[in-house]
Order: sequence, then structure tokens, then C-alpha cells
Amino acid sequence: MSISRVPGADNLYVGGIWILNLESWRSKLYEYNITHVLSVIKFSFENWGEEAKRFRHMSIDIDDVADSDILVHFSSAVRFIDGGLYPPPAHGAGPGDVSAGTADATSPGAVFVHCAMGKSRSVSCVVAYLLYKYPHRFGGKPPTSSPVSAAQRHKTAKDAVQNALKWVRQARSLAEPNDGFMHQLELWWEMGCPADDDSAVERHPVYQKWLYGNVLKEARYLNVAPDAEDIRFEDEVKWGSEGSEGSEKQHDGKEVRCKKCRRMLATPGFVVPHTPVGQLDTPGCAHIFVDTLSWMRPALEGGALEGRLSCPNPKCGATVGRFAWQGLECSCREWVAPAFSLNRGRVDQVTSRRADAPAIRLPPGRNGSL
Repeated sequence: MSISRVPGADNLYVGGIWILNLESWRSKLYEYNITHVLSVIKFSFENWGEEAKRFRHMSIDIDDVADSDILVHFSSAVRFIDGGLYPPPAHGAGPGDVSAGTADATSPGAVFVHCAMGKSRSVSCVVAYLLYKYPHRFGGKPPTSSPVSAAQRHKTAKDAVQNALKWVRQARSLAEPNDGFMHQLELWWEMGCPADDDSAVERHPVYQKWLYGNVLKEARYLNVAPDAEDIRFEDEVKWGSEGSEGSEKQHDGKEVRCKKCRRMLATPGFVVPHTPVGQLDTPGCAHIFVDTLSWMRPALEGGALEGRLSCPNPKCGATVGRFAWQGLECSCREWVAPAFSLNRGRVDQVTSRRADAPAIRLPPGRNGSL
């Protein structure tokens, strides 16, 4: 199956590279009035001579493997596709990393998105476009409706991506992005499909946290602690980035404090749920897991794979838990990795005076005691 038209009113096509490499199939580009070609594979029109001037072209050089970062390219890919389907009134170069041809930018165009087989990489970009352009088809809301929270987007991400893929499969049954790309499409939906500019994904806190997760996975694979400069302290991220996903976590409003001195260790937004899925840990668990927080810095930056966590109050210093970059098993048998565990017998959970309190860092000049 060389080329397939994606269902809907758009002149959007997806397929494999054969249509470009075999002259006997190249006529399809003209038959379908293709004006823009998005290559989600290394490809160049340099040997096409004058014929290349017919098209606007963008190439994303990426391998079809689960750990390839296709997510960072979605903003530019979506903008390129949309610019091809709905060209701006003024003639000029298209968005993204585009080689300008002589396609008429004032008339409606048709876009061909391809990779090697038209199965994974190209389909991922087409699905990303559909989720961006038509969210209401796949369980989202139209752009004119009220904003949707990150928590709601996270909850609906898997179904939205599956529904968009089913839409493409109506025309291309072999469409099947690899598991890593499917997860990245879910993150794209969770972010709200940001495409204001080509670097919109790169700036997004959800993407940055996902990248950090990849750093931690690599460290676990190598059985080493992450480098000190790579450690991400979530309260510092929140403190310096208003509107990060941490502010939208929904918890029961309980702070975690040192049992001995009452020093606050974590506000509700930094408690990590681990069982049952989507809820806080059950009272029977011996551990309360939290995000990586700046008061842990002395323990974590030494390069140890695991160790003790001590109360940051210099007048206390009591052992309040432990950390393990490789992860640890809770008493409820849930495995958490990496693990920053506060021992329930050494801390108290108390109702927060501000249930939505986002952080435990304090401004300069405060000693951190409560």
C-alpha cells in the first residue's frame, strides 16, 4: 500500500518511501496534487532537479525505535502539515525546517507524510496532527471551549491516542506506531498539543520531566546514580516555573512533617501516589513516597545509589526515610523507581492549611523551620 488518504475533509496522505523512490509510482504525487512532503526519515529531493521545485519539503531524521524522541518534533511537524493544508495568504517559506519550492502558498494544498513503510513514524506525525486539529473527534474539546486541566488530559490520553489511530487505520490498516511513540503521543495530548512555535514542546514542563525520566532509566540500566548536575529537584522546578504540572496534582491535602521536630518535608503536591493506581498510598503502606526535593540535596549529590534521608532541620537531623535510585518495593508489594521514601513511623501526615500548597522551598533568608 503505497499511499493512503486519511479520512476527513483534509487532503492529507500517509505512506511509505517507495512512492518517492520508484518513478512508476511518482505519478501519484501529481494525481493527488501533493504540494507538501513531510519525510519522517532522512530524505532529500536534491536529485530531482527541476521537479523538486514543485514541492515544499521537511525532513525529520529519526529512527523507528521506541526510545527515539519524536515528541520534540511534533510541534514543527504539525505546523508544517497545517501550513500545507491551509496555506497562509502571503507567499513565503513554510513553517519549520522547510526547503522552499515553488508550490503556490495561496491555494489549498495536499500533504504527503511518509517514512520507510508508512507504519510507525509517519503515522505518529499524522496522529499528532489529528489530535491537535480535531481534539473533539477523539474525546477532547474544541479550541473555543473552556480549558481542560492537565489532570483531565492525562486521564483521557490513552483513549484519545487510540481513537485517533483507529481513525487513520480506516484508510491504512497497517498503521502501528511503536510503543515508545504511542506513549509520546499520549504525552503530546496531555500537554494540550502545543504548536504555537516549533520549540513549544521543548519548553513544556511535561516534556522536560519525561526527558529527566529517560536520564534516570539510563542510570538504572548502568546501575549508577545520576550525575549531580542532572538531578531534578521538583520543588525548585515548581518554584521557578508557574503552571507546571505539579500544581495540578490532586491529593487529599495532607502535608508530611518530621515526627520529631514538626519540620515540613513535603506538601501534598509532591506526594507520589503508588497504589492503588491514581490514588494516594493506603494507610497500610510502610512508606510515603515523595518527589525529589531540594532538602535531599546533601544526600543525593554524593553519588550513592541508596542511602538515608535525614530531616533538614539542623537542630533535628533525625532519619526520616531512605532513597534508592534503583527503586524499592513498598510493603504493599508495589515497586517504585526511583524511590524517595519517608518512613510512616518517623513522620506525620497532617491536614494542610493550604491544600493546594505547591512547594516546600522557602524564600531566601528563611531558615526552613516551622
